[in-house]
Amino acid sequence: MLDVMSKAPETASANTTILFFGAVSDRLGRSHRVHVPAGGVSLNGLKAIIAVQLPDAGAALAATGIRAAVDQVLVIDDAHIHPGTEVAFFSAFSGG
Repeated sequence: MLDVMSKAPETASANTTILFFGAVSDRLGRSHRVHVPAGGVSLNGLKAIIAVQLPDAGAALAATGIRAAVDQVLVIDDAHIHPGTEVAFFSAFSGG
């Protein structure tokens, strides 16, 4: 008998859309598609992939005040990105 509870199916790799807002968007455009492997990648690893693919991305994503969100939740640099998640980079902003 097959034990379906013993192991969850492994997530397939996928192209993931990265969204850019604010000053990051001014430098890199509105979005970019990145291949995320089945095992995922750290947020810092994702930044490195984007930096290789887009001119000026390394500086834009490393600038002071740049934030990231995964599935609309603010995250820090050691966050793990899974294939197919929504990732957004944006500059800090204030409002009132």
